Amino acid sequence: MKICRYQDTPDGPVKIGVVRGDQVHDVSAVADMLPDVRWPYPEGDLFIANLERLRPVMEDLADKAPGVPVESVLLRKPVANPGKFLCGAGNHKIVLDMGGHPRRMGLLFKMTNAAAGPADGVTLRWPERTTFHEMEIAIVIGKEGTEIPASEAFDHIAGYCIGLDMTMQGSEFPSFGKSFDTYGVMGPWLTTRDEIADPDNLAYCLKVNGEDRQVDSTANLVLGIADLVEHAASVMTLHPGDVIFSGTPPRSTGPVVPGDVMHAAMDGLGEMTVKVSGGPGRKTPLEGMEPAEPAAG
Repeated sequence: MKICRYQDTPDGPVKIGVVRGDQVHDVSAVADMLPDVRWPYPEGDLFIANLERLRPVMEDLADKAPGVPVESVLLRKPVANPGKFLCGAGNHKIVLDMGGHPRRMGLLFKMTNAAAGPADGVTLRWPERTTFHEMEIAIVIGKEGTEIPASEAFDHIAGYCIGLDMTMQGSEFPSFGKSFDTYGVMGPWLTTRDEIADPDNLAYCLKVNGEDRQVDSTANLVLGIADLVEHAASVMTLHPGDVIFSGTPPRSTGPVVPGDVMHAAMDGLGEMTVKVSGGPGRKTPLEGMEPAEPAAG
């Protein structure tokens, strides 16, 4: 199943849709089946946590709902409330050849305010600084767990999205540069685990303004999908709606500037177009902070 969150117009309500072919079918009524919750709220995304129970109802609603062209709607982030973003560090065979290893390098983190969908685009809040694109597979956790062995990892996965782990370059800690609003693009929808026979062998391509920038495969990850889940769960509890970005080949990342258009496609997961716009611009934090001259006398 391919599940999206979308709007018909920018001011319209956000709907839940099932994508079949090039049509999206409104199944928003399924949200009425979600349990009522009160503070303190449960960890994770409530919809993802109940996904397996909701799927038969969504199939039935999709059968009855007329379809509209996917290209006519605005696709928002498929996971409404991600609990945390984890990013694979050095998780590509190129890095392994350079002497690095993702288990030694650990994980990077991205604040969840960065979550965005294709229609949101990427806004360069500090356009005078350099922001790189990093195309990856995004793993969406579906069931809570910790100390999850790789042999059981797929039981804890809800599905996959294309991920764009945008990262501002600079002297700041990497997690700072990854956490700007819109720097965690997911889409075009959530493809459930059962639709992808081998997530460790998906070819992908990212074009910027029609030019190939990243052409690779998840087969070149050092830690595959199950190993990534095991690695993350060895130090923390994973909750439904948590997202693990797999990592990407560093030599193929590159800058984007306002006005650029990114097009990302991955086997089995679809394709999405994401526009880049510029923010207000400002001095970098270190400018204007030079030590003052000592006072005379």
